[in-house]
Amino acid sequence: MEEQQKLDFIRNELTGNILKALELGDSELVKVNLSTPNHLDGFMSVIHNLVLVTRDKKTRKERTFNLMVKVMKGDEKFREVSLTKTQFTNEIYIYSKVIPTFTELLSTRGCSVKGNSWCPRIFYCTAGLIPAFSKIYETILVMENIALDGYKAGPRNDLDETHLTLMAKRIAQFHACTYAMKIIDKESIENLVDGIIPLNFIKYDEIFESYAIMFRNGLDRIFGYLSKHPEELDNEQFKADMAKLRSKYGEEPIHLMQKFLQRNEFSVILHGDYNRNNVLFKYENGKPVDLRMFDFQKNRYATPSIDLSFFMCMSMSTGLREQFWNPLLKCYHDSLMDTLIDILKCDRSDPRLETYSYSNFMVHMKQFGMYGAMVASHFLPWMLGSEEECALLAECSVKDIGSDEMKRLTIISGGEKVDKRLIEIFRLMSQLGYFSIVHDD
Repeated sequence: MEEQQKLDFIRNELTGNILKALELGDSELVKVNLSTPNHLDGFMSVIHNLVLVTRDKKTRKERTFNLMVKVMKGDEKFREVSLTKTQFTNEIYIYSKVIPTFTELLSTRGCSVKGNSWCPRIFYCTAGLIPAFSKIYETILVMENIALDGYKAGPRNDLDETHLTLMAKRIAQFHACTYAMKIIDKESIENLVDGIIPLNFIKYDEIFESYAIMFRNGLDRIFGYLSKHPEELDNEQFKADMAKLRSKYGEEPIHLMQKFLQRNEFSVILHGDYNRNNVLFKYENGKPVDLRMFDFQKNRYATPSIDLSFFMCMSMSTGLREQFWNPLLKCYHDSLMDTLIDILKCDRSDPRLETYSYSNFMVHMKQFGMYGAMVASHFLPWMLGSEEECALLAECSVKDIGSDEMKRLTIISGGEKVDKRLIEIFRLMSQLGYFSIVHDD
């Protein structure tokens, strides 16, 4: 009964709100088609496909709008425990406040970068109590279905230099807007940041338990493999770094994750979950030429290395990772500076840009760049495991994320290829000096 109520709301009241937002003038709605493909569902969300057909009363010309409706999954208890309510409220805020603010900034400053090209078009979004939909707090997000415009997912695991460069340049443009506003309108960016509900791993000594379990399981896998294969610790620095990680954070790596959220002069409004799962690419002659990003529910105000190191650790193959890591960071920084210069109408020698210089940025990455490796420790088994293993992990994470079976699956999924890849990632972190955050008091 409750699910039918929600579907009826989408077909009727929500459709009416969308039509008002479209401002179609003298047009009438002639067709509504609502479906719910299972493959689009996420851990915390349900995605509906909504197709609206309108007809101009004078010209009789019809228009079709292919939309996606994203709503929260689960009951009130699940949403509180998983912080779904916080995350989806923040996502609505990004789409309704942050991106429009950044888009206006770019437009009023006459920039070549256009903020409205970063994401699918948003037709409607809201958060709060919606009595006609349910009795509890809800969020509803309606966006265009860009798959029908030729956008599609990239390779599942390993991205080539072209894909990676496109991702780095796009997130740099997004980050640049925070820095530009810090320089020219500090009060406005502070107010914008204040609208983001903090998404902490630890809050008032209370641990975000589901994430604590995932990170603990990920490190247990790595340390278990190293215990059997000590030869992988092939140099004294790597051996010392991993020993420090184990002794200091092996029991509760969630405390290390919280350290990545400390704020400083490099803090930006983040995507927060920036990886190949949350972008779609457009291709010409087999090569990616554009992308759209979505799923901002893990957005925060923190280090840009959260967005960068995540997709770099997850999507760079062995060999390319070691060869292309620093060149990709340089590509990101060049795009960041180009966007800042375009907004501020200055040149690279402007003293206002010194804080964000390449040398300062690389020092910052040494302090915070290990974030992606920590996330990869629990997420790579999902991505590199078989479809069956991934399905079992997903089922177990919902049923009982703290179970022995969840730990067992995290440790075995994907087999030795995952073990070796994780060791290679952490070895690179050591070579780059990224373990400094582990050694810091």
